[in-house]
Amino acid sequence: MVRYRNAALTLPADLRLPACRRCKYEPLGLDALPSEILDSLYRANLQKRVAVAIARLQGVRSQRKTELLLNLSQGYLSRLKAGEGIPGAPLVSLLALLAAHPNLVGELEDFWTMPPDS
Repeated sequence: MVRYRNAALTLPADLRLPACRRCKYEPLGLDALPSEILDSLYRANLQKRVAVAIARLQGVRSQRKTELLLNLSQGYLSRLKAGEGIPGAPLVSLLALLAAHPNLVGELEDFWTMPPDS
């Protein structure tokens, strides 16, 4: 497992790390791993996490109502849940929090209906 951006990523078992020719030491640091692999793993991680959060939120409110509340385009959550597109980490974080604490959905809705100076 390696920490990359805001996530802990599990490296594939078949990933070959560069090793020292003399001692065969394999450094396990971000600089030893190809950035394309890390980016690909990170995007896949975001896609999995957002799909889980969306599925959990569906029990609380419809995807369309969630999209309206979060000012997202119509069908965006459906596309993300289907694995199409790469969500941003802030959106994944927000959806995860709302899925874990459904009472916050109502609080968020109340927040956007209150006057800004309250």
